[in-house]
Amino acid sequence: MILATSSGDYPIPADVARQLPNVPAMPDPNAPNARLQIEDFRHWLDASPEHVINYERLRRWHLVQDELAAAAKKTGAPFVVSEDGLE
Repeated sequence: MILATSSGDYPIPADVARQLPNVPAMPDPNAPNARLQIEDFRHWLDASPEHVINYERLRRWHLVQDELAAAAKKTGAPFVVSEDGLE
């Protein structure tokens, strides 16, 4: 798995990938079936409070990883994807 950040793309270590919440792919607004993708995603979110929690955990993790990658790039330090932000 690869994590795309504003600072570049980084491999997600297997031990981190196993901890990530199971969330369907985000709808692609440029896809020919974007409306259907968005509707399906909304139905998935509405189906369970746990889905909303999992989505929010994954969203927050992405934000934290993006910030950590940017800080590492700024200082020239190597960046390794971690579980920071999953709590």
